Amino acid sequence: MHRAVADDVLGPGCRAILWVQGCSHRCAGCIAPEGWDLDGGRLCSVDEVAGWVLSQSGIEGITISGGEPMLQAWALARVIRAVRLHADLGVVCYTGYVLPPRTPGAPGVVLRRTPARAELLSLLDMIVDGPYVEARHGDFLWRASANQRLILMTPRYRALLQARADTSAGIVCTIDAQGRPQVVGVPNRPGFREEFERHARARGVRLDASGRGPSLREARRTRTDSD
Repeated sequence: MHRAVADDVLGPGCRAILWVQGCSHRCAGCIAPEGWDLDGGRLCSVDEVAGWVLSQSGIEGITISGGEPMLQAWALARVIRAVRLHADLGVVCYTGYVLPPRTPGAPGVVLRRTPARAELLSLLDMIVDGPYVEARHGDFLWRASANQRLILMTPRYRALLQARADTSAGIVCTIDAQGRPQVVGVPNRPGFREEFERHARARGVRLDASGRGPSLREARRTRTDSD
């Protein structure tokens, strides 16, 4: 399972961040291609993931990335509902799909709604939609390429977004529970991961991305979220 706590780099304030496993978009230049494998990752229960989120003190919310969260919509909705029984946390979600209405000429596949996806969308406060397009990489707030959009699903973050400049919130490098360095955030230029890994190797540090992404047991038992 790949998870972290980071401040402001993937959404407003200090957040518990979950990277789920499995993605069919396979965007060229993706910063996390190890998250593509639909059979990768580690199986986690809804209770385990919700418990970890609730164990993090001082967080404002949850950010869900991947991988493609919409492929595990049913289980992620269960996680959010379980957490919100105990804490009023905002939820930000990334997706490589495009929410309708699509901007004319925008790349990507329009999200096909299923009951599970509709439920997940109803629980989100903000969503970042659209595939990553390497040729359109730029310096944007919480997103990597110009086609991606910050879409408010509730008023929770409206005032904050109106007050923020649309520039990258930066990245942070943390050490996970296994002692492995991990980079969290959206780089403001393409090729950042390769450059970072090259400098790390030159200093004797190896970035280990194995085991990235929880695959929730409940999601594996259902196929309602697939294309």
